[in-house]
Amino acid sequence: MLTIPVLILSAALLLALVLNLAFKPAFSVRLTSIGMLLALFGGLVYYGCGFAEATGNLGLSVIRTPIAVIRMFVGVNELGTISGTRLVSTPLGLFLFWLLHMLAFCSSASAAMLTIGAALLRRLRLLLSRRGDLTLIYGINDTSLAFAQECREAGERSVIFVTESAGNQKINELNELGMSVLSGRDAVESKPSALRMLHLAHRKLSVYALDTAPEKNLSYALSLRDALEEAGIPEEQTHISLPGDEEILSALLQVSPERYGYGYVNVFDPAVLCARALVRLCPPWELLRFSEDGRAEEDFSCAVVGFGRHGQAVLKQLVMNGQFAGGKFHAAVFSPAFEEESGALAVECPELFQQYDIESFSSDGRSRVFYDYIAAHLSTLKLIAVCTGSERMNGEIADSLMLYLRRRGAESIRVLQCSARGVRMQRRVGDPIESLDVCRRSFLSAEEADRRAIRLNAVYDDSARSDWEKWVACDSFSKMSSRASADFAPAFLSLSHSSLEALRAGEWRPEGALLRSLGETEHMRWCAFHYVMGYAPMSREQFEARAAAWRRGVQEGRSDLPRVAKDTAGRLHACLIPWEELGELSAREESLTGRKVDYQQYDIQNVLALPSLLIGDER
Repeated sequence: MLTIPVLILSAALLLALVLNLAFKPAFSVRLTSIGMLLALFGGLVYYGCGFAEATGNLGLSVIRTPIAVIRMFVGVNELGTISGTRLVSTPLGLFLFWLLHMLAFCSSASAAMLTIGAALLRRLRLLLSRRGDLTLIYGINDTSLAFAQECREAGERSVIFVTESAGNQKINELNELGMSVLSGRDAVESKPSALRMLHLAHRKLSVYALDTAPEKNLSYALSLRDALEEAGIPEEQTHISLPGDEEILSALLQVSPERYGYGYVNVFDPAVLCARALVRLCPPWELLRFSEDGRAEEDFSCAVVGFGRHGQAVLKQLVMNGQFAGGKFHAAVFSPAFEEESGALAVECPELFQQYDIESFSSDGRSRVFYDYIAAHLSTLKLIAVCTGSERMNGEIADSLMLYLRRRGAESIRVLQCSARGVRMQRRVGDPIESLDVCRRSFLSAEEADRRAIRLNAVYDDSARSDWEKWVACDSFSKMSSRASADFAPAFLSLSHSSLEALRAGEWRPEGALLRSLGETEHMRWCAFHYVMGYAPMSREQFEARAAAWRRGVQEGRSDLPRVAKDTAGRLHACLIPWEELGELSAREESLTGRKVDYQQYDIQNVLALPSLLIGDER
């Protein structure tokens, strides 16, 4: 009699093992649950009816039945008690009895294996993550998951999520993808016990704080910084990226002579990333015609629907990337709350609406006012950016607009949808949608996103430091300036009717009128960047006052002589003038300082730095 139970239990254990190995955890859980329910229901029927028939005592049967059913799940049966009853008196009934016991024990064993196996897998993943460079991601959401997956595809072996809580199913899914999870209050607060599990000694640590709540990202960044200091981790091994205001958070988290901090802090604004993605997906210079000498043969005209964070960021990027010698810039902004939304921009960037032809309309992208404007500018509009703050509303406006443009034969006008996720564009109705998400390493990792800007910045720093060390030492304004210049670098190929292949072959040698046009365009782009950053032109009187201060400094033998043409504190710059006036300004400054100054040549030198920037992207 002992043979049958042994065989049944052995088969159950083997089946549980096979199921857990053969199927994904989520399917195994469902299968185990079904088995438990069937065994539970069948056990109640068999033992309930069997005890009632064998003992004739209803009360005793009610008490004994649930106990017997529970014992089924640990491999115990009471066949001897009910052996003479009708349910087990036939071969079929006996077979079903043992089948139910096998299901009960099998599901119980499977549940135990799932629990123990998941725990062992998590521990194994963490152990495997203790070698090589470490990527630590705070927060589990669609953005961080997509980013982590890209990190894995790029060959980053050690990717660990940190979160306060995560369900077993989500943890198992991440483990299957080759990623680990540290969860709990100790992990979020970077307690020593959690930090020890990361084995940070002699490892490069890249941290990405990507929780949907900005305040939680900062809180985690601060607690981890303090924990790293206490653990004695060298600052140069650490790097953190998180959303927020660059000037504020960099000052708070970046290492300095006065305090411990991260070796490098990369602070990004999702709205700015989206706007830069728009320029990358649909460069303004590819929408225009240029003469042989690099001058625009038409103006760059655009419209922005919505003027929240994304709308303002997009307008700024279009201003910076829509300036070309020979052409003019026009923009129309549509937002029902324009006056309320534009206050900070008008105060911080007073010259933006003075220097450029930017119209505003207190109407949205569904209004008659908007469509009347589009109808009147069908022949000149190049691009329409829809940035309402709602993906649903963006889609509704863009779809209606695309149909309208097709009926009017104006499908060459690009319509782009901008949101926190990134940029979407459909060239024509029925065409596949092109998209560029910003939750990517090419946007969130400074070493990836800023490769071109890092090389450009190094051109102006002749110290013996590495390009990366020079970049880390930069202030926020200089970094943004380098990014803006680097983003525009591909434009010069379009303006000169050249290509990257010609660049690689050393055949890109602009000269004469073409080189002067490219230099003028570079100057216009540089001016646009400064206007977007809140700068204003320095008047002749202000220039003379600073020149007088410079002369006094020379007489006093001071080493900290102020720059005559630039007032950083007052956000004034004497070079914010038309290209043709730079010669006279250069002569004035040269006569004052005795140093050779040629602002037009500086712009041309920036243009000629193009080959090293674009070819370097391929390395």
